[in-house]
Amino acid sequence: MKDYYKILGVKPSAGATEIKKAYRALAFKYHPDKNPENSLSEAHFKEIQEAYSVLSDTTKRSRYDDERWLSGMGGKTQYKEAVTPAWLLNICRQLNASLDTMDTYRMSQKTLQAYILLILSDSHLGVMHTESDKETTSTVITEILKATHKLEVRYLGDIEQRLIALAANDDDMLRAIDDHVEARMRKARMEQRLPYFVLLITLGLCVLMYWFGKLK
Repeated sequence: MKDYYKILGVKPSAGATEIKKAYRALAFKYHPDKNPENSLSEAHFKEIQEAYSVLSDTTKRSRYDDERWLSGMGGKTQYKEAVTPAWLLNICRQLNASLDTMDTYRMSQKTLQAYILLILSDSHLGVMHTESDKETTSTVITEILKATHKLEVRYLGDIEQRLIALAANDDDMLRAIDDHVEARMRKARMEQRLPYFVLLITLGLCVLMYWFGKLK
C-alpha cells in the first residue's frame, strides 16, 4: 500500500492548505516538462498526483486513513468533532465503506478489533445510552456486526460483550447479536471441518476408481 503522506512529505495530521502547498512544490519540481531526460521523474510525478487526488478529497482521505491504519501503516487520525450518536453511526458507516474496498489478507485483524473496541469505548457507550434513540442504537449495532465479517472468530469475544452492553436490555438487539455470533461460530466450525470432508471425498473417489478399475 502506498503511503501518500510520505509521497507528499507531510504528516498524517496535515491540513488541506499544507497538503496543497506540498503538492504544488513537488509537482513543480518533478513535472516531466522540467525533467525531459529523466524517465523516473514522470513516474514520481504521477504518484504525486495520485497522492494529492486522495488527500485533497475529504471522503477519499477518510477512507484512505482507515485503510492505512487497518493495514498497520500508521496511527489512526484523531477526530475532533463532538461525540454524538449520529457521529458514531457515521464513523461505523465510514469503517464499513473502507472495509468494502480492502483486501482481507492485507488487513491487520488486531488493529480492526482495536478500532471497533475504540468505537465501543465506555465513554462512547455512555453517550449512546444517554442521547441515542432505539433506531440509531440498533443501526450502530448492525453496522458493527457488519464490520466484524472481516474478523476471525477469535477476535469477536470482547466486541460481543461491548455490543451486549450497548444493547442494554433490548431483547431484539440482544437476539440480533447472539444470532450473528452463533452464525459466525457455526461457519468457523464448518470451515475447520471442510478439509477433512474434502479428504474423505477424495479417498472415497480413489477407492471407487480402484474397484472400478479392477472390475474392468
